[in-house]
Amino acid sequence: MLSKLTACLLFLLLVIIVASGCDQGDKKVVLRYKYIPGLTLSYEQTFNRSVKVIEDDSVINDYSSDYRATIIQEITDIYDDGSTALTELDTWFYKVPSKEDTTVMEEHEFKRELKLKVRPDGKVLDIEFPDKESRSSVAYIKNIYEQGMPVFPSEEITPGYNWTQTTKVMLPNGIMEASTTYKFQSIARESGYDCAIIECDGNLVIPVEEEPSDSLMRTGIDHIQTTGKLYFAFKEGIVVLQRERWIVDGDRTKKIRGVETDYKVALEIDTEFKLVERSIVP
Repeated sequence: MLSKLTACLLFLLLVIIVASGCDQGDKKVVLRYKYIPGLTLSYEQTFNRSVKVIEDDSVINDYSSDYRATIIQEITDIYDDGSTALTELDTWFYKVPSKEDTTVMEEHEFKRELKLKVRPDGKVLDIEFPDKESRSSVAYIKNIYEQGMPVFPSEEITPGYNWTQTTKVMLPNGIMEASTTYKFQSIARESGYDCAIIECDGNLVIPVEEEPSDSLMRTGIDHIQTTGKLYFAFKEGIVVLQRERWIVDGDRTKKIRGVETDYKVALEIDTEFKLVERSIVP
């Protein structure tokens, strides 16, 4: 009887110890990108989106499409202020009907290169496009980076910690605020890495500027609601996985033969961004 009681007490003690060891409340981490020259990160990204274009309360276009992309990031330099020079090559793959047979879908690809200057906390300081890119696209992408990229806290944080980033957006008729709240949810293993899981919930305000080459002279504002999770390997200082859902409510204007017409664009986008390979060349 005594031995049985002792065994029960030992088992209970073991459960308490194990349970205490699994408590993440006291686990402190510092979230920082740990970029070094020679580091190359390869990612795969998928997009599933549905689009509706609405004019005069009528749906004039309604379709769904899937895309995939490969993203290769190379660290080329570390500046004296600690920021990083990063070159990113994106290759997008998409399908369109064949010119010879519209019932057959052909895969095409589109490449784009970016050069970024990034601080260790994730703040994007500068973006350059070595190849020719439309003015409106450049402005749109820069706004996405400025409003939608998390800037990590300077201090150590524990699960349950949250912070909010707010950006003032200049619009033709005034200033609006865009904000995203991030929460350090927990720590978990993902693809062989110890990751901090960061939840995001934000509202972006992205101006759509007129592009000189656009015959319809389209302009407007996209209001984007974002939700998702970021899996950040805090020991290695890299993104391992990111899943996001975007709901876009776009107010647009187009001009045909001098006559302006208002219309709306409604998009739902689900995307996954996943690390495929991490390599370092001395």
